[in-house]
Amino acid sequence: MKVAVCDDEAIFVDRICALLERWAQKRNLCLSLYRFSDGDALLETHLSEVMDLIFLDVRMPFIDGMDVARELRAAGSSVPIIFISSAREYAVDSYKVDAFWYLVKPVDETLLYTVLDKFHRTFHEKKEMVVLRTQTGYCKISTMDVDYLEAQNKHVIAYLSNGSSILLTEKFFSCEQHFSLKKGFCKCHRSYIVNLRQIKEFDKIRVVLNAGTMIPISRNSYQIFKENYFSYMFQ
Repeated sequence: MKVAVCDDEAIFVDRICALLERWAQKRNLCLSLYRFSDGDALLETHLSEVMDLIFLDVRMPFIDGMDVARELRAAGSSVPIIFISSAREYAVDSYKVDAFWYLVKPVDETLLYTVLDKFHRTFHEKKEMVVLRTQTGYCKISTMDVDYLEAQNKHVIAYLSNGSSILLTEKFFSCEQHFSLKKGFCKCHRSYIVNLRQIKEFDKIRVVLNAGTMIPISRNSYQIFKENYFSYMFQ
């Protein structure tokens, strides 16, 4: 597993790398660590050595972490990014570049290991599958492949990340159980359940997904949706 740590403070890079090595040793994982003191060097290396995970400081000279993340996304990279910063105010901006997590300095060791375990489960362990009813029988899909679900009359449509959709004959309430907050989903409207990992941005009236799809948020759902989002993404 290739992991990059980018921070202009060498002492912080050393600390994060030491914690990463300790975490990997406890989990019997093999890590290749790449150390960077500026974003340009990281971007150049990532072209030839595609990372599995990037730790990225927000405040750096020349090009800051948010701009590095924007360049990665603009180039089509979906590499998971964990931001690290002494300032909390950039946390909201981080979800606009689909950050995996946002950690505040000084990084707590226990929290870091929790986040790394979640990263490993999300991207490197076997995908969680669900079996759902369709008009012709049953289908098995990965919850990670679902962008959002929409209730239509007595049916539910599951919209997938590859652009396709599946018409389900499940009750919407049943889909809420299959696609719960624990699995990274949340209901934002009486007719919609959305994958929190696919959110690019949201406000009081709508969610915008990474693919550009806009989904309404009901007035009654907004507050609990916002709380669930930040609880799941930045706990």
